[in-house]
Amino acid sequence: MRFILPALLLLLAFSCASTETKKTIVDSAAPVEVSKPEFKKGELTTLTVSADPSNSFTVYLPADFDSTKKYPLVVFFDPHADGSLPLNKYKSLAEKWGFIFAGSNTSKNGMAPEQAERVFNGLIDELKRILTVDQQQLIVCGFSGGARVASGGAILRKDIKGIICNSASSNSTNSTAIFIGLAGLGDMNYLEMKTNESNSSRSKIPHELLVFNGKHEWAPVNMMEDALLMISIIPGNSVANENANGMYRALGISIIGQADSIKKTSCMIADNLLQSGMRAQNAAVKGNTRIITGDDYRISAGKSSTCVTADKAAWKAAEDEEFILQQELASALLSQDTTWWKINSPSYFKSKKQGADKFMHERLQGYASLMCYSYANQAFRTNNLHAAEKFVAIYSIVDPENSEWAYMRANLYMQINLNDYALSALEKAASLGFKDKARLQNDPVFAPIRSDERFAALIGKMN
Repeated sequence: MRFILPALLLLLAFSCASTETKKTIVDSAAPVEVSKPEFKKGELTTLTVSADPSNSFTVYLPADFDSTKKYPLVVFFDPHADGSLPLNKYKSLAEKWGFIFAGSNTSKNGMAPEQAERVFNGLIDELKRILTVDQQQLIVCGFSGGARVASGGAILRKDIKGIICNSASSNSTNSTAIFIGLAGLGDMNYLEMKTNESNSSRSKIPHELLVFNGKHEWAPVNMMEDALLMISIIPGNSVANENANGMYRALGISIIGQADSIKKTSCMIADNLLQSGMRAQNAAVKGNTRIITGDDYRISAGKSSTCVTADKAAWKAAEDEEFILQQELASALLSQDTTWWKINSPSYFKSKKQGADKFMHERLQGYASLMCYSYANQAFRTNNLHAAEKFVAIYSIVDPENSEWAYMRANLYMQINLNDYALSALEKAASLGFKDKARLQNDPVFAPIRSDERFAALIGKMN
């Protein structure tokens, strides 16, 4: 059974004006001017939306920022409300190309649609108010659940030039925004994003999928740079970024270099990457000057070559097998015990081959991990602790490096009054990378151990 996360639903409210003539009431009090915050150039600054202190975000201004100039703005949405994570990862791009970067510290997985919409719009409006933003160069970018927030939030706005969805497909279409998808070849959402791309119409807006050698993760810096450059060089609503010429050349060099590198993994993927580069440069200059020409375009020019043709067949076969194996894993999650999973899971998640088969097995592991997470959450919601125990145990086998199973196990121990075991499980979660301090502090299940020294030590390490 293929599981696709539900799309973010957004409601558009309409107001109707009365036909009656009304007197205009003038308030004699002058409007209150909200002051603008101070920023440190080349550093992260964390703030809250002036009209909503619960809506927190982090901003990065390039070191040579000049408040008299207007800058392209990129707003990031992380699924764990960690706005500083993508800013720290990609801030070299802000410096290189003169972007303002901002990241939401509030938007996260599990939010109600109306809350996600409020956080999204409040943040965008606040950033446009307090910063010198180029109104024609506004880009939103999200990873996993954050990608769904970014794409869903863009539905109701006409000021978004581009949407970058990293590791999750767009749940909507936007008639004006350029769309770039990013996905690892081992990402469990790769097939979802590939299907979304194949169903998209390029006749309306530029729409590309760029893939990299990786799993379910924020894209490598060079791939995120490609996405930002593709959006920036295309004129869109107005004119292209003032650095468009330099961006244009840099994109060509990057695309060619990455295609040459990834062709060792897949000549089909290399061919697809070059095709995306060609479409981007054609959209930017309407075909007058090419980024990729002659020998540089040798892979795409040989599209019908034996390598590309054979590679396409291999990837298609792997994807067909993946669908069948997904059904087997979904059934096993309900019918098999932990002993079965310990014995059989390696055959599903490891491959002795390279290329398409290797990445297919990596995606299966991510798929099984997501299934365990979803089923365990459902068991907790229905207070079925027996089922939750089973799914959490399988989760720890399927994805042992994921901190979520350890956090869930701590929840289980708390509900059967094994507080010391719960603390040990939380310490295990922390050792695996868990660092959501607010979630841990606010989770009511852990209220009985909040005064414990070990709990306090855990919180202290998350500062």
